[in-house]
Amino acid sequence: MGHGLKHSGRRAFLGGLAGTALALPLLEYTHGNAWAGGQVGPRRFLTVFSHGGTISNQSSGSKHAGTGNEHGLDLWRPADPTSPSLVLGPIHEPLEPWRDKLVLLESVDNRTGMVQGDYQGGHGMCNVSSLTAADIDRSGEDPSSLGPSIDQMMADRLMANTPTVFDRIHLRVPGHQYGSPYFRAAGERMGGEQSPVAAFNTIFDGVSSGAADPEALRVRAVRGSVLNGLQEEYTRFKGRVSQRDMLAIDAHLDHLASLEHQLDNLVVCTPPEGITDESGDGDIIGDLHAEIIVAAIRCGLTNVANLEISDIITPWTASGAATGNTLGHGLHHWARDVGPTGPYADSYDTWLAEILDNRRWRMGLVAKILEGLDDPAFMEGDATLLDNSLMLMTSEFSNGAKHHARNQPVLLAGGAGGALETGRYIDYNNYAADDPHTLSYESDESIHNLFVSILNLFGETDSTFGSADALHEGGLPGLV
Repeated sequence: MGHGLKHSGRRAFLGGLAGTALALPLLEYTHGNAWAGGQVGPRRFLTVFSHGGTISNQSSGSKHAGTGNEHGLDLWRPADPTSPSLVLGPIHEPLEPWRDKLVLLESVDNRTGMVQGDYQGGHGMCNVSSLTAADIDRSGEDPSSLGPSIDQMMADRLMANTPTVFDRIHLRVPGHQYGSPYFRAAGERMGGEQSPVAAFNTIFDGVSSGAADPEALRVRAVRGSVLNGLQEEYTRFKGRVSQRDMLAIDAHLDHLASLEHQLDNLVVCTPPEGITDESGDGDIIGDLHAEIIVAAIRCGLTNVANLEISDIITPWTASGAATGNTLGHGLHHWARDVGPTGPYADSYDTWLAEILDNRRWRMGLVAKILEGLDDPAFMEGDATLLDNSLMLMTSEFSNGAKHHARNQPVLLAGGAGGALETGRYIDYNNYAADDPHTLSYESDESIHNLFVSILNLFGETDSTFGSADALHEGGLPGLV
C-alpha cells in the first residue's frame, strides 16, 4: 500500500480560512512572517523526542572506560570528534545525506534535573524537565513541570507572527515510557496522538486536493482585494512620513507584492495517501506519523510539529529482539552488565547489535522527516523547507541505565532561515579542549541555555528560559 506524499504544497484550501491577519491593516500583521536577517517566509520548529537515552558511557562526573561491568561506548558523538567537519558516528549514519545541515552537541546538561531530581536525575524528574528546563512540582504522586516546554513556547511565538490552523501537532509512537515531556503550561502535560488515522482525520479535515473549489477561489478573491486595498493605503501613506519610515513601508509593499504573487499562483495541497492502515508495531505507525508531519508542514497547517518515540523494542530490525528484552528500558539496563567483568559480558555483541539497530531505526524516522522537508520540489525561494526550519532531537537521558541528567543528547537539523551555521560538532565538556577523548567530565552548559539559543535563532531576545538552575544566562557559547 502506498503512503507517498504527493505534491503537498504549502498552501492549503481550508474551510473557514477567510478570516486572516491580512484583514488587519497594520504593518506588524502584514509583515509578521519576516524572520531575522530581513528574509520573508514562515519558519518552523520541530522536535523528535526519543525516550530512554542513547548509547553512552556517561556517568555522574566522568565517563566509563569500558574496563569494568559497564561498556565504554559513546556512540552519540561523531566518529572523529577532532575533525573540522562533522563525521557522523554509527547511530547517526541514516542522516548522512543531510550531514551538512546538522549540528551535533555534547555535554549540555539538564541542570534542573540535576539540582531538583533524585540522585541528580531520575525517570520522572528528567522527563518533566528535559523539554521545559522548568522547576519541578513534586507535590503530587508524579512530578510535573511548572513551565511550558520549548515547543509550546515556539508555537505561541510563531502563531503570533504566522497564524496557522494548528499551533502545534504532536504525534506519538506508542509503547513503554515514563510520561510525556511536553507541557502547555505549568501542570498541563500534553500527550501525543498515537493513531495515524485519527491524526490524519483531524489534521487534514477540510483540506481539498485537485482543482480549487469555488469557495477557495472566492477566498482568494477576497484576499486579493484586501491586498490591493492595503497597497493603496501604504502608497498614500508614504507621502506623510519620514525617509526612514518610507524605507519600512517600501519593504512592506514588497512583502504585499510577494503575497499577491502567492495568491495568483496557488498550489493545491494534496494530503498524504494511504493513511488507513495502522496495524502492526511502531515501524508502521512511526513511518505514517513522519509522513503526516511532513505533509502538514508542506500544506502550511502548522508551524510546530512533535514526534514522540516511546522506549520500545524493535523486533522488525535486523537484530530483532536478540537479547530477549521485552522493554526498551530493559535493554538500556544491560549497559551496566555487558562490560568485560559484567555478568552479561558474553552477550556484549548481541546487546550492541540490538540497541544500535534500535537507535538507527529511530534515527531513520528523523531521516524521513528531513527528506520530506529538504525536497527540492517544495522550495521557498532559494531555500528548502528544511533550510527555513529547525528540528531538535533529544531524550531525557544520555546513558539510559544511569537515569541522571548529565550530557542530555542534542541534535539540531535545519538552518532556521539561515540563522544557524550547520555541519558542526560542539562539545561543551570543560576537559574536551585538551583531550577530545577524555573520560573526565564537567560542563557549565545546560538545556536552559540551549532553549535560549533556539529562541534567539528565531529572532527572539530572551536571555533566560525555565528555572534558575542554569549556571549562566544567555545561549550556548558559539552556537548562534
